[in-house]
Amino acid sequence: MNIRGMWAIYRGEMARTRRTVWQSVATPVITTALYFIVFGGAIGSRMQEVGGVGYGAFIVPGLIMLALLTQSISNASVGIYFPKFVGTIFELLSAPLSGIETVTAFVGAAATKSVMIGLIILVTATFFTEVRILHPFWMARFWC
Repeated sequence: MNIRGMWAIYRGEMARTRRTVWQSVATPVITTALYFIVFGGAIGSRMQEVGGVGYGAFIVPGLIMLALLTQSISNASVGIYFPKFVGTIFELLSAPLSGIETVTAFVGAAATKSVMIGLIILVTATFFTEVRILHPFWMARFWC
């Protein structure tokens, strides 16, 4: 395993996230906040509780997972496709990395970005509704 090469790809992808923070972090957070506002205002005022939990708190896990799954797929695919689009794929292909190592680095960076976005959305959700995490260990285990 070429750990240094994998680490270089991982760091490069995380640097791309920092350069495009508006696209890769702010947009999914704002989109999820709009879900809270629209569905919370339209449906939440009509629904009392779902299984003893307020509607706003009830939709938080689903919205987090929606953003997490969507971003993990899009981050990994953009990270792999973008070098081909801009013509720097040859640098990646000539590196002493196997396909497994390359994909592992891209998927690891995409997973890291997605978990960060999920945590930011969780914090953002607390501004809209009361969120209680009854089993934080299982929440972390489910994400990882």
